[in-house]
Amino acid sequence: MGTITKNQDIFVEEVRKLISEGRSVTITAKGYSMNPFIVHLRDQMTISPCQDSDIREGAVVMIRTAKGNCFVHRIIKRSGDKLLLMGDGNVGIKEKALTTDVIGLMTSVTKKERQIPVTSMRWRLYSWFWRILTPVRRYPLGLWRRLHPQEPLR
Repeated sequence: MGTITKNQDIFVEEVRKLISEGRSVTITAKGYSMNPFIVHLRDQMTISPCQDSDIREGAVVMIRTAKGNCFVHRIIKRSGDKLLLMGDGNVGIKEKALTTDVIGLMTSVTKKERQIPVTSMRWRLYSWFWRILTPVRRYPLGLWRRLHPQEPLR
């Protein structure tokens, strides 16, 4: 999560290569943009190959834009090959990307050593509930941030 710096370009390309070979890759979350449900340096995300039909509203995808930005965020709108994405920990910051920018689809999250598939009822309910809270998301996020102060990214 967050932006992968230029120093991590090799890492991103290796992830892209493995996924293009049909493999899934598990990476540790870095950044706060998917809080509170994917936590910086604690949780792991499994990114897997995907089909065009998987790239839909509500899905969480790993993106690398033409500008070189890399992040894992939720698709909030798709119009043809254009995507609008937003991290769950954001209240208004949105990114634009193309379907061709998608590296892979998040298929599970491992939280405190417990794997949660995105197809599970738990994850689907969370995703639905969090999306409908978007207009008032700043309040639960504010509480989360007070209870869990964020360290500067390194």
